[in-house]
This record gives sequence, structure tokens and C-alpha cells, in this order.
Amino acid sequence: MIEPTEEQYLIIQALDTLELLGSHFFDGETGDWYIQTPSLNLPHAIILLDGSIVSLNWKQL
Repeated sequence: MIEPTEEQYLIIQALDTLELLGSHFFDGETGDWYIQTPSLNLPHAIILLDGSIVSLNWKQL
């Protein structure tokens, strides 16, 4: 099982503090953290291990 990185935790904490974090879950097999935000541009996204935030469509390519 892969553990979340410090970068991922910092992003989750920042989004939560700003009340921009909806539902979220961490996938221990891939290390991806799936999030939902109120953003119209990126309502559903993935936080990668390196802290990059990408759309669900990008990850599926």
C-alpha cells in the first residue's frame, strides 16, 4: 500500500481550510488522491504523488 505524500497532505489541508474541498478519497494502490471541488473548471480532480493536480480525463489517457 502506498502512503500519501506530504505534498498531497498540504494540498488537502489548504483546500479544506479554504472550504474548497468536497468529497475526497485516497487510493492506496495507486497513490492518487481523488477530490471534488466547487470549481467549474476542475470539479473532479486527482492529486498525484508529486502534488500535481490533474483532471480525471488526463489520468485516464
